[in-house]
Amino acid sequence: MAHRLFAVTLLAVWGTAAAQPLPVLRTEPTAGGSVFFIKNTGTQPVTAFLIELVNYPGSSYALFQDEAASELIAPGAEKKLPVANMTVGAVPDYVKLQASLFADGTSAGLPEKVTQLVERRKAMLATLRELCARLEKAQGAKAAKSAVVDELKRWADSLQPAGKARVSQASINQAAARGAVADASAWLDAHSVAETLAKARASERTLAASKPAL
Repeated sequence: MAHRLFAVTLLAVWGTAAAQPLPVLRTEPTAGGSVFFIKNTGTQPVTAFLIELVNYPGSSYALFQDEAASELIAPGAEKKLPVANMTVGAVPDYVKLQASLFADGTSAGLPEKVTQLVERRKAMLATLRELCARLEKAQGAKAAKSAVVDELKRWADSLQPAGKARVSQASINQAAARGAVADASAWLDAHSVAETLAKARASERTLAASKPAL
């Protein structure tokens, strides 16, 4: 019996050692907004995180940040993230980093919030693949850039989440997809269809290769 208990204890210790800690969040007010400081205290780069205003009466706030297709937060590094919201800076004790994903596929935080991050990333990948398909079609048809920009703007408008009374996974995914398409439309304004397609393909490849597997 003592041997079995010792083995279970070792497994628990190893499991704890293998896990990554949640990044450390610090929130400060600034003129006209707030700023988040996210410190990665783990041994793996942070690829995504969720910050929320928790149990604050009369107000809500959620910030999903996915770095998998852009800039990672390296171990020991701190990311400075300014936001326009003033409430979070005024009540930092209510602002919590709820979940995070790491480059090796591990995660930290509330399981349901980790799921939100993963499902949101899946939706982003599907959106990027659809974006590439649309840009490839436009390029093949030699469509005017202005027409492609207009098409992307209409697509983004069609993805406007319906209502804000309740945050569901569907509304989280839709908001992320809308932001990705709107960003592509804005990028295309200043670049060619070919350049925009190349950028979208690079983001798609990076996201498809991210962990956990999508």
